Amino acid sequence: MRQRYSQLSTRRKALLIVLLIAILLPSFSIIIEGISGLLLYNHVRSGIAHLKAAQNAFSGGEKDDASKYFDPTRLKQAQSEINAAHDDFVSVRDDLDQDAGIGLVGLFLPSQIKAARALGHIGVDATEAGQIFIKTAINQGPTLQPALKNPLGGDELAPKPYLTQAGFKEIMSDLDAIAPLVHDMNIQSQGVSLSGLPLSSDQQKQLQSILPILPVLDNALGQIRGMSDELSWILGIDQQRTFLVEPMDRAELRATGGFTGQFGELALSGGHMSPLKLKNIGQFEEVHPNVPIDPVFYKVSGQTAPDPFTWWPIGNFGLRDANVSADFPTSAKIMMDRYTYDFDRPLDGIIIFTPTLIKHVLHATGPITIDQYNETITEQNLEDRLHYYQLNNDGIRKAELIEHEENTEIARKLFTQRVTQTLMKTVQKLPPDKLVALGNEMLVAMKEKDLQAYFTNPQVEALLGKFGSTASMDRSNNHDGLFLVQTNLSANKASQFTTTSIQDSITLDDKGGATHNVQLTLDYQKKGDVYGPDTYHDYIRFYTPTTSKLLDGNGFSERGRAFCAGAGEGYKVCKPDVFGDGSLVCQPPIKLGYATSTINDPYVSNDNIHPVEVTGPPTNKVSDEEGRNMYAGWAIIPANCTLKMTLSWYVPPSGQQPYTFLMQNQASITAQVDLTVKPAAGTCGASKPEDLHYKGTTNGQDTTFVLNQQGSSCSFQLKN
Repeated sequence: MRQRYSQLSTRRKALLIVLLIAILLPSFSIIIEGISGLLLYNHVRSGIAHLKAAQNAFSGGEKDDASKYFDPTRLKQAQSEINAAHDDFVSVRDDLDQDAGIGLVGLFLPSQIKAARALGHIGVDATEAGQIFIKTAINQGPTLQPALKNPLGGDELAPKPYLTQAGFKEIMSDLDAIAPLVHDMNIQSQGVSLSGLPLSSDQQKQLQSILPILPVLDNALGQIRGMSDELSWILGIDQQRTFLVEPMDRAELRATGGFTGQFGELALSGGHMSPLKLKNIGQFEEVHPNVPIDPVFYKVSGQTAPDPFTWWPIGNFGLRDANVSADFPTSAKIMMDRYTYDFDRPLDGIIIFTPTLIKHVLHATGPITIDQYNETITEQNLEDRLHYYQLNNDGIRKAELIEHEENTEIARKLFTQRVTQTLMKTVQKLPPDKLVALGNEMLVAMKEKDLQAYFTNPQVEALLGKFGSTASMDRSNNHDGLFLVQTNLSANKASQFTTTSIQDSITLDDKGGATHNVQLTLDYQKKGDVYGPDTYHDYIRFYTPTTSKLLDGNGFSERGRAFCAGAGEGYKVCKPDVFGDGSLVCQPPIKLGYATSTINDPYVSNDNIHPVEVTGPPTNKVSDEEGRNMYAGWAIIPANCTLKMTLSWYVPPSGQQPYTFLMQNQASITAQVDLTVKPAAGTCGASKPEDLHYKGTTNGQDTTFVLNQQGSSCSFQLKN
């Protein structure tokens, strides 16, 4: 054989060697992969074991005792394990990057070797970041451990600080140090496929939950590095910050999204957040039968709404009604003023939210259980159960028995407090991937006004506008605009059964001016308990540019001019087509209920049974918002009736091209919107009707529409 091989020409010898390599190469690859994989696997397994040991260093101890994470003995043990894990991952990274045999395997298993190398680099970066953080934890431990061991320090409204200014600066310095590491981890993770790697199912699942977080974390760290002063202020590093928190009930619609019947203080001191305990505003600002008034707390007697909201019709104005403006910063200032007046406590800001926000949270957490009530709360039943325990006599009595609280005004809001506290605890235990998803939901909620916040610090307030929304009213006359605001002053929960539709036909003239013809349809079909009078009293406000001129309107009630009522109520009986023009159509029998007594109420002598009144143009044309015109008045709708209000006005050209229309939307209203623009004659002749028409649903988010023209063709485009 050797002799025959020696007799071959050089060319034939080369071909034979190539053939042998081609035949044996898969075997060589398997051998090389096996040897290298065994060596690497030992390092990987050792690194993972050390990380697991670092995690186990904090196991045991009392449940929910966060002080153990700053115990010096546990920290030093974890530090030792993280250092060892770091050494293992450095070995893995170097072998994968430099070993020639692994490079050869990479010719045949490119995706697997690429993924392994990326994970090696990620492991090194992650353990290096861990080393940085654990060093800071050891430094801060002497301060944080005792503070966490006794978090309340005897006063839940003045929590004991967790962080000093020096500690906060050290943490911010750490974030600066780890930001490049996280950025590198993010770069390494791009395009990584875990399939084909020798990972256990648990390891693969863990990596699959971590890798998607890296881009978000990379972006967040890039943003945080420029927010040191704002974060320090919010966290109360220099001094305690106190924020008022109020959930809104969208079933009783108000200008910012709902009635704020509950409130609680949230204090932040040195990064330590106080527990949130909600109270019923009715205890302090409402008069109830058989409940004596406490003059120390009941301070709203005789108070009226501040200028320019002099149209506000209900007396004893206080915190419960202070969200009167659809411009949230304006409402927030009024709310904080009323709170300080009532309770002699200054505030640094205010946070309000709708039930939709809680539904977003429940979507991330899944259902939660309120053990004391044997209730499971889901996205679907949340509002129903809250109303049951707040407003239903059976539910209120159940709460009184469970909570051992005989004061009805206190007991009927305690279930809501249980839900809030359980939800907050559940969120704190969410895995990283769900926390990221929840964070994204919060940003969306801010844009859709299901979460609104105001802070007295201008820098922090500016951040809201940058990352979410300040929920401010647009006051520019450089473009056309409309903000429709509804306010339920019926003392009932009828808003949940009322659908809103807005149809606006906009006709442009050759100068760029716009004539609006709007039809607002309010369809009130009483499909359940409204927990109050049946009739819906809704104060409607149309806000337009200050240059606008009112042309006509109809459907606004003229106070004191009764038209008809239900049978036996002392007035002409209402017909199904109440006015005979289709503007108010009802399903018989038409029944009118009691209404909240208003200032200078013309129907007090009739036991507050408010009839349907004569309708006409807006009754209030004096704006309560600077930089906006306002056309406003009452919409009175008996149960199972549909009201159609009409309004037309003209907006002169703003000088800006192309024509731009901003529709601002109120929180908590899912309205059907139908917009049509009719360009000036001869400008958009080649356009199709659908190009100049928009039909959709509002979700609280402000929406801009632009008329784009290309030649003789135009399109009416939405831009969020």
